[in-house]
Amino acid sequence: MAGKVDFFEVRAPSWEKTCYPPDVRERLEALLPAFEVSRGETVLDVGTGPGILIPYLRRLVGSEGRVLAFDLAWAMTVEALKKCVPPRTAVVRADVHALPCRSGAFDRVICFAAFPHFDDRPKALAEMARALKPEGCLVIAHLLSRDELARHHAGHEDVRRDVLPDDAAMARLMAEAGLHVKHLEDAPGRYLLKALKTP
Repeated sequence: MAGKVDFFEVRAPSWEKTCYPPDVRERLEALLPAFEVSRGETVLDVGTGPGILIPYLRRLVGSEGRVLAFDLAWAMTVEALKKCVPPRTAVVRADVHALPCRSGAFDRVICFAAFPHFDDRPKALAEMARALKPEGCLVIAHLLSRDELARHHAGHEDVRRDVLPDDAAMARLMAEAGLHVKHLEDAPGRYLLKALKTP
């Protein structure tokens, strides 16, 4: 895991500029409505990286909502903190396998461009499900399809094994965590999974 964290630490200062040029950001903005974030919600941004989603989520939840974002890479949290506006948003360094939050605290958990990097996916999903309120929604999303993401990661030794499970395996993982898949889309330039926490 140390090598993987180092991969993100050294790239953090340039990550947003490198990975989110204007055309990619347009695609992200087009994807955001599918997250179905509502005004007043409490949202957990899992593996926030340099905080790409934070300004969008702040706008979507409005002054009545709250956003907590975290990342395991310290340098990523430093970048994300630049987008944080307390008290309605907060950024912490944390591990998805042991979330520093109470159970049932969030209406929505969003894991954007991060899930393949988790070493223990059942444990990570169990923690994300624990953080959700009953009938809360988990969103896992990427701006690449499963196959496109696998090809993209193949060029980097530290993350070349970080791939998305196939649909059947993902459904099993969700069920084991007490989540029910209500939508799964895997298409060129887009991967979107939405799952509800079983009451």
